[in-house]
Amino acid sequence: MPSHQINIVVVVNGQEAPISASPEAPLHSILEKALHETGNIGQGPDNWEFRDADGNPLDLGTKLGALGAGARIFLNLKAGIGG
Repeated sequence: MPSHQINIVVVVNGQEAPISASPEAPLHSILEKALHETGNIGQGPDNWEFRDADGNPLDLGTKLGALGAGARIFLNLKAGIGG
């Protein structure tokens, strides 16, 4: 029985990447897809962090379903990276 998908928007350096995935998928599972879709391939995945609209860091283990359908989250370089 296939699970339904949740749609969220990941913003990377001002570019939006619409992502569809299982609501049970952890946040880290969409990191590389968001980077690839926005052309941000110069830094490794370990150099990035997810934040909510208020700028609060999100745990990479957070399930996408907990963010809610249509959530808009931000993927930014960690402080001190890419200077």
